[in-house]
Amino acid sequence: MVPNLIVEAAWAGNRGAWENATSQINLNATNPATFAKYGIDPTTTAGQTLLNSTFASGTPQKNGFSLPYPTFPQTLTLAQALRPFPQFGSIAVYWAPLGDSWYNSLQVKATRRLSRGLAVISAFTWSKAESNPAGTINNVFNRAIHKSISSFDEPFVLSIGYTYESQKYTSNKLVNTLVAGWAFGGLLVYASGMPIASPTSSNTISNWYFQNTLENRVPGVPLFTKDLNCHCINPYNDFVLNPAAWANPAPGTWGTAAPYYSDYRYERRPNEQMNIARRFHIRERMSLEVRAEFFNIFNRTYLANPTVTGPQSTQVRSAAGVTVSGFGYINPTSLYTQPRNGQLVARFQF
Repeated sequence: MVPNLIVEAAWAGNRGAWENATSQINLNATNPATFAKYGIDPTTTAGQTLLNSTFASGTPQKNGFSLPYPTFPQTLTLAQALRPFPQFGSIAVYWAPLGDSWYNSLQVKATRRLSRGLAVISAFTWSKAESNPAGTINNVFNRAIHKSISSFDEPFVLSIGYTYESQKYTSNKLVNTLVAGWAFGGLLVYASGMPIASPTSSNTISNWYFQNTLENRVPGVPLFTKDLNCHCINPYNDFVLNPAAWANPAPGTWGTAAPYYSDYRYERRPNEQMNIARRFHIRERMSLEVRAEFFNIFNRTYLANPTVTGPQSTQVRSAAGVTVSGFGYINPTSLYTQPRNGQLVARFQF
């Protein structure tokens, strides 16, 4: 039995259904069944050339197609003509109750009640948050594959909060005046990095389906060239993401990647704040409190997030070999979090 200590453990979960998921619907995307109906294969060069041809060129007419309505602009392509509503581009969707979410967690909390001037409360959460859709839609005609971890999934979170007030240690009034009555506090949060979204494909599938897709993750290929948490990254020299880990789907085909992966995350960024305060009693109803608050107290360096789009784009270096742009580039001139900083607060109460 430990006096003044309480430890609690609980499971917490949530299941959401019929959530707003407008991205799950594209009312004017062309269904693959439409291409099959007309014998067009968008994965072939011939099929893509036909779909990209305009009525002004006469190619659609030669292949047995006519205008979807008399005033359809002949400068538009056959792909546009085959859309469910060829007279429109994108059609706004304001409510689509197709979303689902799942959350499960083990939550442990330890509390040390105030004793000898010290009080501590700490909480640890081990969780998994999933949703459908979780991010960029991969295939609007196959909604089931959109389930993955959520963009806010943090499997491990540890929070520690504490307060301590220095006590009267001796009977010496001068010593007590100088030492006793100081209050110290802090909030320390340590958590997993946030998920990085899978890159959007550049295989031009949107030219025919009018819907983007995701790139394919290459099995067995490392996602990073350097561990984002190694504290060994030189942003002037390193591209930290591996473009070889991603591949464009074949032309005219949908990607296979999940919107997010648990092993594809940004840098972990602890949040550490501390303060010190002292209250000076002037009279019975009059006091002055002085408090200093510090943020990023240990002055940790948190680099900016890397560029996570365009794995097939060229990673550019200057003539001196310094990174300039591209997949995995970290801007060396900016930081994600400010260096250590603080503020001084005075409060006069009467």
